[in-house]
Amino acid sequence: MPHHRSRPAVAALAVLLATGALTGGTAATAHAHAQAPAATATATAPVPITLPAPTGPLPVGTTALHLVDPRRPDRWAPTPRPRELMAQLWYPAAACGAPAHRLAPWTGAAERARLEADYLGVAPGRLVWPATHSREDAPVDRTARRPVVLYSPGSRADRSFGTLAAEDLASRGYVVVVLDHTFDAGEVAFPDGRLEVRNKPAVFAMTDEEIVAYRTADTRFVLDRLTDLAAGTNPDAEHRPLPPGLGAALDLGAVGVAGHSMGGATAVQTLHDDPRVLAGASLDGPVFGTVATDGLDRPLLLFGASDVRPARDAMWDALWPRLTSWRRQLRLDGSGHGSFADLEVLLTAARPVIPWPADEVDHLLGTIDPARALAAQRAYLAAFFDLHLRHRPTPLFTTPSPAHPEVRLVR
Repeated sequence: MPHHRSRPAVAALAVLLATGALTGGTAATAHAHAQAPAATATATAPVPITLPAPTGPLPVGTTALHLVDPRRPDRWAPTPRPRELMAQLWYPAAACGAPAHRLAPWTGAAERARLEADYLGVAPGRLVWPATHSREDAPVDRTARRPVVLYSPGSRADRSFGTLAAEDLASRGYVVVVLDHTFDAGEVAFPDGRLEVRNKPAVFAMTDEEIVAYRTADTRFVLDRLTDLAAGTNPDAEHRPLPPGLGAALDLGAVGVAGHSMGGATAVQTLHDDPRVLAGASLDGPVFGTVATDGLDRPLLLFGASDVRPARDAMWDALWPRLTSWRRQLRLDGSGHGSFADLEVLLTAARPVIPWPADEVDHLLGTIDPARALAAQRAYLAAFFDLHLRHRPTPLFTTPSPAHPEVRLVR
């Protein structure tokens, strides 16, 4: 997305989703973006936001892990401390026990208040925030071991921005682990009540390659802790009781990785660095790090927005001949960079009260119908991991789909 210093609201969301390097700048140039002003909307009635239900047949549960890496000092923290992360797990739940647990909120109260004030520019109470379709700490379905997908959000995006993708994959039989990259995420709430916000100077003191390497280390650390969980150890820093059977549900012989924007760059580099990860998907993300020159010998899906972005396209073109395994590039017609996060649905619903010009929201999200955008992403992401983690054949990557005419098979 082009940078517009005179349009601070959209600039804030642009940085929320990607660094400037995605559009031809660098992390340092992205640092110049201003935050959205805390404006109040003129409408009077609160606007409700709802999340589309997942499409798979299984009920979904969710739980959070607080993870601390004592071996890694946190280079982004404002004071010396070990690296500390929050991860959200989405998993198939046992139908008999799930209804006894409350539906999880899309995000917590502290994170929500900061999103309203600092990013969206709306007063408290103007938006009625949604619940997910997943039950907090619901009992785990124990009928099978489940393939695992790690998910990395975009720069300055919280883990909640990957909820729609995570819930849907979980309803189809996956365990999905969405992580917050603390101090690069906009805000991260920890169990002791702390709200850690983005440390822009520390993040932008790194090159884009260093940022991706640091995020990749986060992703690999989370996979290490999932290995502990599968072995019967509770890796939560407070040893909070976890849903029984959670570790036994993990099939760590079938691990994939996905991410949006800078999270897409993180996913691609994680696929390069970690032999435990068998397949990866980048949702409109750049390419930074050693993978750009080394290439990959495992399956990769590149799923991009339809807006013209020469920097992204040049990165993908340079990587393409270095991909020696299965590879596909898709384009979602009518989409924008923000179409690949939960903002596609949330901002569309919130348009009556957010103080942004309509054309600016269109530029961020594109003109595609949100329901069509979401349906296409869910179908193709699930088909990709079904193919490479479950070995289930699909025609979606060999011929255009009448059900999803917005998706173009680029190559």
